[in-house]
Amino acid sequence: MRTMHKTFILLCPLFAVLGLLSLAITGGAQTASWQPYSNASDGFRVLFPSDPEVSKNSVPVDADSYELRSYVATVGSTALYVGVCDYGAKGALADPEAVLKGARDGAVQHTNAHMLSEKPITLDTNKGVEFVAENDKLHFTVRMYMAGGVLYQTMVISPLGESFPEAARFMDSFAILARNQSASAALPAANWKPYRYAADGFSVSFPSVPKAEKQSIPTDSGAVSLQTYQSDDTGGTLIAAVCDYGPGAKDKDPDALLDSAKSGAVTNIKGHLTSEKKITLGANHGLAFEADSDNAHISARVYLVGTTLYQLIVASPIAVNSANSARFLESFQLIDHGPQ
Repeated sequence: MRTMHKTFILLCPLFAVLGLLSLAITGGAQTASWQPYSNASDGFRVLFPSDPEVSKNSVPVDADSYELRSYVATVGSTALYVGVCDYGAKGALADPEAVLKGARDGAVQHTNAHMLSEKPITLDTNKGVEFVAENDKLHFTVRMYMAGGVLYQTMVISPLGESFPEAARFMDSFAILARNQSASAALPAANWKPYRYAADGFSVSFPSVPKAEKQSIPTDSGAVSLQTYQSDDTGGTLIAAVCDYGPGAKDKDPDALLDSAKSGAVTNIKGHLTSEKKITLGANHGLAFEADSDNAHISARVYLVGTTLYQLIVASPIAVNSANSARFLESFQLIDHGPQ
């Protein structure tokens, strides 16, 4: 059965849409006074020639939306830009190269530009991309980085045919810092309570009303339905999922199926297993494990009840502890099936 590899980490591809500037280019010269600028909650430092203007915009990504925070300073007819978009645990678990590709494609499309050059880069251990693009009016020099679920974007934007002699000074000064999570925008106040899903045969506690989603998953025995419930908590994303494999799983070794689920989860985040142990839920076999990738940490419990696989996942950026991980994982209970 190849199902476990595809059913455990429940992420849609993230395609970052870059909220580029609507530039009002002015030809008046300005006196630049370069000073270091840092933001503790967004976790970066950079040199700006003047105090940047700060703005916030909502950015749609698939069915969700995220806040893009922009920092802009101008020198004459050139704009210097830093953008920060935090995708949280979803971003931390996503393939950074895929997110960067989506951000790059979105930026070029959003500005009706064409690519002149690009190359992969790194900043510390964080993957990035650098590219140069132009449209019929503007020239863009861009660097983007993914760090712990956060997309950082730096840009120098000038009128076509004009060069900015201190572009490298600005771009090279950018540094990613440890983020002050207490200074970040707070999630709505948690209201933990149990949610019962009688049709799926379980209950579990969430800090807010979970988002429900159903999808079809291909398996060696045919397509099966995967039902997920997801809620965000400070420091992490909480996911409960249920999938009934039907008669095709009836004669399978429960421990082998659970081990396959574990292996699929670790492979999906391109990570490595840090701990595991066998557990039970009544007479049912289960497995608890943790895994790390470069950017993400997952704590998980999986149980096989008859032919139904139950999955509980806490996903968080690698440097962030989810304080309510145990609360969520230990709240899971089996209940009698029936109409919801």
